[in-house]
Amino acid sequence: MPKETVLQQFGLTDAEVKVYLALLTIGEATASAIARRNGMNRTFTYDRLKKLSDFGLVSSIIKDSKKYFKAADPSQLLAVLKEREEQVKEILPELEQLKKGLQRGPEVEVYSSIKGVMTAVNLMLSERKAIYLYGTLQKFQEALPVHFDIWNKRRIKQNIHLKILSSEDVHLDAAETDLLSEEEHSITSTFTFGENVLIILWGDVPIAILLKSKEIAGNTIAFFNAIWDREVKIYSGSKGIQLAFFELLNDTKEFIGFGYNKLLADVYTKDVSDQWHVERIKRGIPVRIISYDDSESRDYFGQRTESKKDFDVRFLPKELQGPACISLSDTMIATFVYTEKKFRVIVNKNKETVAVYKKYFEELWGKSTL
Repeated sequence: MPKETVLQQFGLTDAEVKVYLALLTIGEATASAIARRNGMNRTFTYDRLKKLSDFGLVSSIIKDSKKYFKAADPSQLLAVLKEREEQVKEILPELEQLKKGLQRGPEVEVYSSIKGVMTAVNLMLSERKAIYLYGTLQKFQEALPVHFDIWNKRRIKQNIHLKILSSEDVHLDAAETDLLSEEEHSITSTFTFGENVLIILWGDVPIAILLKSKEIAGNTIAFFNAIWDREVKIYSGSKGIQLAFFELLNDTKEFIGFGYNKLLADVYTKDVSDQWHVERIKRGIPVRIISYDDSESRDYFGQRTESKKDFDVRFLPKELQGPACISLSDTMIATFVYTEKKFRVIVNKNKETVAVYKKYFEELWGKSTL
């Protein structure tokens, strides 16, 4: 590398480099002599000499009332470097502290097309961390039926646990599911695993967006768990009622309820009721319910109690039970609200609420008739 270029990397200008090299060649000279040698203005040259003096590369002496300048030994350049090194060492801790405060943005990768999405979902298996899914799983199954089956079998084989929050009725091995309301239905899947968030938009051409960020993944899982652990949720329509009935069979020794009638039975349908009874008999869960005391309800439940094991039904006037059906397990209460537009089910896991309604049920049970 040319010596002029090296000297300029010390922070010297082209003119200052020429003045320094001229002094090395001459030995000693006045500012006027240097200016003439380099073809520069005297004042401009004097300013360059002052800058070189500040760098420690030029010294001056007075002879016969004239000021002569002399270039410092070239080894002085190493001393300048050493001084700068010491100065940098002094401020290095402060600079490192500033660096720590700098937050790196998330790494973002985009996968388009079916093959791209297949590549993206396989990343979850290579990570081997628990997977949190918020949104649709059915779109995954519909868009990639063969690949989903392979992917899910590999997940189970690798003991990767899956937690699903969806408005869909999903059942997979080695997976937990909690239901969202019908209004929370989505055609987007958000998978969180390790320090990654994978968002898949299931359009005509699916697109997967992978965010690699510990902070974003942590916040997403915290949001997921907040919904998962919520005490109250709402289901809508006949499907919501059916789902709530099956959820009530979880972790309970008995199923009880009041406010039943033929109208509600028609909503959740006889076929679903038969499936429900098969499941609760398999689990050994007895049932006590109180129905409205009207002819249609008596006929319907009279036939049902004869064909179902551990199914006890009593009757009370509608006015004593209220405008809603209340069903209880040991851990939750489901309130089936009848409205003109659609049925809604409010599921509550608050222990105190469950205890209060259980006590109220027993009071109604004591007043009910066969």
